[in-house]
Amino acid sequence: MNYKQTSFAVADMHCESCPKLISLNLKGLKGVKSVNALLATKQVDVEYNPKAITEDKLIENIKEAGYTATSITGNGIQKTQELKNSKTLDSEIVDMVQPSRETMIEEKSDSQIAYLNISGMHCSSCAGLIERSLVKTKGVTEANVNFATSKARIKYQSLAVSPSELKEAVKRTGYTATLPEESAGVSENEKRSLEIRYWGRKFLTGLILSLPMVGFMIYDFVAGLPFAKVIMPISGIISLVLATPVQFWVGNNFIRGAISALKMKTFSMDSLIAIGTLTAYVYSLLEFLKFTVETGSIYGLNGMKIGNLYFEVAALLITFVALGKWLEAKAKGRTSQAIEKLMGLAPKTARVMRNGMPEDLPIEKVVVGDIVLVRPGERVPVDGVIVTGNSAVDESALTGESIPVEKQMGSKVYTATINKTGSFEFQVSKVGADTVLSQIVRLIEDAQGSKAPIQGFADKISAIFVPVVIGIALLTFAVWYFLLGMPLTFALLAFVSVIVIACPCALGLATPTAIMVATGKGAELGILIKGGEPLETACKIDAIVFDKTGTLTKGKPEVTNFINYSNKAEQEILTVLNAVEAKSEHPLAAAIVDYCKTRISSVDLQTPVESFQAIPGHGVEAVIAGQTYYIGNRRLMESKKVQAFSFMDLERLEEDGKTAMLIANKEQILGIIAVADQVKESTAEVVKKLQDKGIEVYMITGDNRRTANAIAKQIGITNVLAEVLPQNKAEEVKKLQGLGKTVAMVGDGINDSPALVQADLGIAMASGADIALESGGIIIMNNDLNGVLTAIKLSEETVDKIRQNMFFALFYNVLGIPVAARIFAGIGLILKPELAGLAMTLSSVSVVSNSLVLKRFNPKGWNLLSKLAPVVMTAAFLFIFWQFATISTKENMGVVKTYAQTQPGINTLIVQLLTAGESRVLITEEGQTKMFLSAGTVNGNIKVAEGGLDMSGEVPGIVIGSKEAEMMREEKLFGKVGDTIDNFFGVPKVRIAGILAPTNTILDEYHLMGKEAFAKVDGSDLVVAQTPYDELKLFYILDGKNTPEQLKGIVDPYKLSYNIEGKRFLPIYIGYNEAAMMKKEKLFTNNQDRITGLFGSDVLVAGVAKKNFTVLDEMHFVSKEFKENYFKLVQNQTK
Repeated sequence: MNYKQTSFAVADMHCESCPKLISLNLKGLKGVKSVNALLATKQVDVEYNPKAITEDKLIENIKEAGYTATSITGNGIQKTQELKNSKTLDSEIVDMVQPSRETMIEEKSDSQIAYLNISGMHCSSCAGLIERSLVKTKGVTEANVNFATSKARIKYQSLAVSPSELKEAVKRTGYTATLPEESAGVSENEKRSLEIRYWGRKFLTGLILSLPMVGFMIYDFVAGLPFAKVIMPISGIISLVLATPVQFWVGNNFIRGAISALKMKTFSMDSLIAIGTLTAYVYSLLEFLKFTVETGSIYGLNGMKIGNLYFEVAALLITFVALGKWLEAKAKGRTSQAIEKLMGLAPKTARVMRNGMPEDLPIEKVVVGDIVLVRPGERVPVDGVIVTGNSAVDESALTGESIPVEKQMGSKVYTATINKTGSFEFQVSKVGADTVLSQIVRLIEDAQGSKAPIQGFADKISAIFVPVVIGIALLTFAVWYFLLGMPLTFALLAFVSVIVIACPCALGLATPTAIMVATGKGAELGILIKGGEPLETACKIDAIVFDKTGTLTKGKPEVTNFINYSNKAEQEILTVLNAVEAKSEHPLAAAIVDYCKTRISSVDLQTPVESFQAIPGHGVEAVIAGQTYYIGNRRLMESKKVQAFSFMDLERLEEDGKTAMLIANKEQILGIIAVADQVKESTAEVVKKLQDKGIEVYMITGDNRRTANAIAKQIGITNVLAEVLPQNKAEEVKKLQGLGKTVAMVGDGINDSPALVQADLGIAMASGADIALESGGIIIMNNDLNGVLTAIKLSEETVDKIRQNMFFALFYNVLGIPVAARIFAGIGLILKPELAGLAMTLSSVSVVSNSLVLKRFNPKGWNLLSKLAPVVMTAAFLFIFWQFATISTKENMGVVKTYAQTQPGINTLIVQLLTAGESRVLITEEGQTKMFLSAGTVNGNIKVAEGGLDMSGEVPGIVIGSKEAEMMREEKLFGKVGDTIDNFFGVPKVRIAGILAPTNTILDEYHLMGKEAFAKVDGSDLVVAQTPYDELKLFYILDGKNTPEQLKGIVDPYKLSYNIEGKRFLPIYIGYNEAAMMKKEKLFTNNQDRITGLFGSDVLVAGVAKKNFTVLDEMHFVSKEFKENYFKLVQNQTK
């Protein structure tokens, strides 16, 4: 088969997507063997079978793709191929090869890019976990998972791995991934709503189940509440029943995430929450089971709750985290409102002309080529070109420019813009994902899903943060429990508090939420920011290079001067100018053609051009009627050796800031035509403001130096790069970068593409909705130079906001971890785990809220709210944090050292006080124990917190231990020192003489009184004995009638002694805690074991009491004979 090779010049290819689109169109034609489209040369080479398809058909196909094609002849001169069709659409600058939103798989040379929706992520650690899993997958070259947008972007080799395998890699980490087409019917807004409702249900469930436990906490903190004696004993079993579904249903996300992280041999935020809550839950469960075994009851005893249960910690922590996730989801929803707002502008139906009559059709059924009718006040449903009618269209939704744009036949119209005045019909050119609106939405989505360089700092911290926190938590537990000997409960709660407060959620949200809000706000202002990197770079630039034409100037040049040097008629020269410039794509060509059209006849307008050749940087060469003509600059004339000429007029025009071009034939210069482009009104002001910010401003142009300097002088620019060919602009930018400058390049996004790419930041100026979406990192939609200032200011505000957020996140942890670890317990600062969890949640919410302040960004004013918000939030958080840290006053007692622990000898005085006088113990109907001591005088070194130690007087005084006084006040038995109490356990009336300072000894539970008052106290005798190690042992004296209710069934009141092997033993019954200690010291092992010489008596262990959580657990229960033997022993020792 004979194939033919042909080439086409396609001048309006402007980006990498253009050759791809042309190639795709041509390759689909029968008879086409190969296509090679090159952007650099703007040339398309086609190998085809001429018997199957003609060259004209190939040109027509390129035209259908939206481009103008000309066949290239063998001598390199282009032969113009004209396709005359009045209804053929012009090509759009916005052509961008993009897949349908249904598949979302981008073709990128030999690799592909897949987008996945991820559900189940809770923080940046989750995103990092998924990224690691994806990167480990064979065939994946790059993975970026964005927590804030819940999306993943994966670059992969299609021959090595499939999208379904990518989904499986995500699933292995415990999360769910779907391709966008799998949820095509669900909008982003609906997805966000589903997430909000999901966490709302979780939080509401947790809240309902946790509220009763909050009630139990209130009973703990507030004394004198009704039904306390009924509610507190059952609080433990109810908490267990309520906390279990909270732990394993509301919190199942965190447990699953922790298991997934463990499989990946790493830790995540889920690990912290799971470890913290499961520690509290499992510990509480074990304590509950232990209590049940020890007491034989599932209810608290003596009207009290079961101790050491922290079910509420686990439940409230999970509930607070769910609250945080709910608030976070709502806040993140607000950050993406800009996209939702844009997407919501697109009409759902279009009025399509069918057989001359309008018919309303769903937008999905509209196809390219349809004719659509739009009436006043309606939104344009798809992109297209007006074929009949005219109107003014409000394009502010896309450009931010509020002034309506006049439209007539041939004008382009865009989806979501509003028709203001007349009706018109337009032919559809773009639908679905190909419309400008859809591309803008996609650009913003990509920007919001991208990572700014500053995010790398947060990622590095997050990667090591979780394992470090777990290490700190373990160290905290070890120091408190093993080194300092604090109770297991205290050390365990410190461990849980550190685990939960240190979650890196806030750090993970610091950057992406700010970027999401900023890019959305930029879109509202007509500034498209294509990711976190350009957003961050904009605030760092110290040099900015402006292309002159169309950027600093209006881009609408007009002819200002025409000088005829020849003997030819002016109309003859203008005819040549018109014919040649009509073929040129130079920005000034249109102005010359417009000028000529008004000055030559219609016949001359049809003058044919036999050949045409553009000479970049010099001008053009053309042949008309066999005569060669040159139009261009001085260098062109010199290169063509045109007759020497005085350039005074040329230089004068250039000094006036005009672009002057010479017209010549091979013999002589025929004339000069000068074109000037008006400087934009805002240019000088913008340049001045940039210079005031310390940014060096450069102007770059292909104009000669005189013209360039004249224009630069008008606008206040001193740095001029003149006579720079288009292909050399990037080199000039590179030179500035070589001087250590961070350079921004501002241009039209098409001719300046290489320079925009070379610059640290490319800023493309677009005219209306005609934009090149692949050009530049930032696109100014309304071609207003003030947009450059706005973009820089928005960048500064956003980076400041990111830094503030990172400060918040790290500040919370730096402040929170030491307090949670109870380092400041000595001054009364303790953070309970459930409050630590709430503090962690508030940190995440505050970071998102701080980012949302960017929604109120004002490009022209001072953003006061943005400055005040972080200060106010910091102050508010510190206040709340302090309140949280000081709430747990009950726990402080076990930590703050009392004077008895810090002053040597005080404990000896307490022992002497308790062993010198008589003691009695009384068990109330509720099972509480009241202890009394006959003490006429008390050593003055034993401190008094309130009142004094004088117990004399007509109404006998009593001095109360700190713990007992606290309980009596809770029961409202008295309010202050000096109050009296009637019928006080057998004493007709007593006066509160004083309250002892805390000692953390049994003295804190005593009532001290004079002998006369003591003699009237109801109760049983209590012997307080002292061991050789200054320990106190309590002996409850049984008399046959005073057996405590808790020991009935264990004590035999009639068994007074045992005779074993000719030796007499007295029965002894031992409280639960005391028995455990005695077994530990190997004084006995089992019931019926014998102990000789115990405080003067030989005893037999007759029974061990069940635990009842009163002081009875610390006592021995003995007969009067044991008491008598003890006092005989004491008398013998004092002789």
